[in-house]
Amino acid sequence: MKNWYVLFVKTGDEVKAVNALCREGLDAFMMTMEVVHRKEGKSFLVKKNMFPGYLFVESDLEQVDFWLLLKSLSSRVSYFMKLLTFDNEGTSALYPHEKEYLESLLNDERVMEHSIGFIEGNQVIITDGPLMGYESKIVKIDRHKRRALLEIDFIGEIRHVNVSLEIISKK
Repeated sequence: MKNWYVLFVKTGDEVKAVNALCREGLDAFMMTMEVVHRKEGKSFLVKKNMFPGYLFVESDLEQVDFWLLLKSLSSRVSYFMKLLTFDNEGTSALYPHEKEYLESLLNDERVMEHSIGFIEGNQVIITDGPLMGYESKIVKIDRHKRRALLEIDFIGEIRHVNVSLEIISKK
């Protein structure tokens, strides 16, 4: 199984860093998500970085070998600031359950698509999109902005991410 390593970069330099790492032969990527954007009374979907300041590298390399590779690239790729570690042992790859959860939310292009659902009583029911089956992970809904605050296990802790969710009715 391939590991997903998490790199911290200066916010705004994510695309440059991904491109530089890809030119070096690494499978680097940002996780993006579709969000509903409104302009002049019209709604449309745009892609937005799901984790600003972070990028991911999928690799077969074990942790120490990956760290040595990054160290050797640091003179040619100046965009990343550090390889994130999140425990006393210096683990830098996402735990398998974290990777599986994130992968289940993303399509083949590593984009989290827009979800649609409704509210019945106090319960959210997702009818379409990657949030189907993850209703219990939704912490809060902003119907006006068409967003949901989603609980995500990420680098050893619980984080909350705003994702796109359109609630079409409330009963």
